[in-house]
Amino acid sequence: MALLRSLKLFGLASLLLVALLAVSHQSAVADDRSDTALVSADDPSVEQTALPTDAAESSLLQTAFTTSDLWTSTDGATVTESQAPGCRSDGCSIGCNSRCPLMAALEGRETVFGDGNLIDQAFEGALGWKNDLPVPIKAGAWHWYAWDLTGNDAGGYGIPGLRGTYWWEIIADPTWELENGTKVGVHSNLRLRDGDNFRSFFDSKFWFYELYAHVSTDELGTLKGGQIWKRFGLDWDGVFFGNTAYFDGFKLDPDYGVSWEKTTQVDDNLSVDTFAQFFFHEDGVNGSFGGGDAESSGLLTERNTGVVRVVPTWTLCDDAKLSLGLSGLVGQIDSKNSAIIDDHTTSAWAVDATYAKNDWKVFGEVMQSYGVINQARYVSGGDSNRITNFLTGAHYKTGPVLWRASYSLGIDDNPYATDSLVVAGATIDLTKYVDLYIEYVNQQVDNNATGNHVEFFDSLNFIIYWSF
Repeated sequence: MALLRSLKLFGLASLLLVALLAVSHQSAVADDRSDTALVSADDPSVEQTALPTDAAESSLLQTAFTTSDLWTSTDGATVTESQAPGCRSDGCSIGCNSRCPLMAALEGRETVFGDGNLIDQAFEGALGWKNDLPVPIKAGAWHWYAWDLTGNDAGGYGIPGLRGTYWWEIIADPTWELENGTKVGVHSNLRLRDGDNFRSFFDSKFWFYELYAHVSTDELGTLKGGQIWKRFGLDWDGVFFGNTAYFDGFKLDPDYGVSWEKTTQVDDNLSVDTFAQFFFHEDGVNGSFGGGDAESSGLLTERNTGVVRVVPTWTLCDDAKLSLGLSGLVGQIDSKNSAIIDDHTTSAWAVDATYAKNDWKVFGEVMQSYGVINQARYVSGGDSNRITNFLTGAHYKTGPVLWRASYSLGIDDNPYATDSLVVAGATIDLTKYVDLYIEYVNQQVDNNATGNHVEFFDSLNFIIYWSF
């Protein structure tokens, strides 16, 4: 009943949102819509969101979408490029259907409020001074309001155990190009909170998510050294809240080490992204729940971890793209108390696939780890030694609105328990510098040692992210 009630509320909120967008477009009917809006990928190192006393991180991993190749009229006839500006005919048989007026209006805008709005002017007036700094800096913050639907009064600005601004961030990325074309630089991502600590195992309200030096050439790729994001599995699913693999510590997890990264353009239709990483020691920074992984345990320490990831991407005849990701991980776990658990080795593999065509993207992933990563898992309550995570989802882009839905399932074995998570909502580009996230979240754990069924979250969430 709670799930049904929540879905109804989410539907009403979505209808209200569409109505507001429709009103906002009335003043822009005369705008030039000859250019098709593209969504550019934001910083892929941003994290996502939370659980009971811990909480989650966020990310703006959005994929650029292109216009349709062909249009089809209402009688089914193919429309040529001259008849439908913005579409083209390239010989492929796959086309696009004409859209309703509201969808067409949305597709004609990159942001809800358009260029030169008062909000963007305010940002540029207040923070424009940083453009004169010798080092490029970006500042931003995530503001999260949770509407709790469980009846436990767990909503508000954040959630219990994670009150306050989700985090503030300052990102600096100075880069210099040498005479021979080699690029060198430093990347830092400093985050801070004004309320509770980001996780129960964090010892400060200030932390670096990434801090590394890098050198790159076109021929050899990029070499990084320092505190680096671990590239195991599909990078992210575009949500604010998170997924089960994230809360298990497998996604958006930085550690201390080195990384070699390269994109190879094999031909016009095939490129391959390659990552080879080695991490000497954990950094104490992670989005996992307490009890999710070794880094959050207080008893275990991650060391000497190797990660390899290869992602070939094919561009198909109709400009669709298909990516297949293969990942592997092997690492050492040191115990601070051998009477409870001994030192041991862990390993993991992951396979993911992503298909993107015009305004659509669908993706899926399966990953599995072997070896104990926490002596008291938040899912099973015990020292489960095999963990499997499934993730699937879809995105649809309409102008400034990215509609999306994701489902993830985590399975603990020995002892057994399951963790399921549904996240559905939209990301709306209000202005050049401000995004609005609306998400319905439902997370449930079954067969936990502390109870047969536990509902962690059932909430409607509103998040404002700004960056400049």
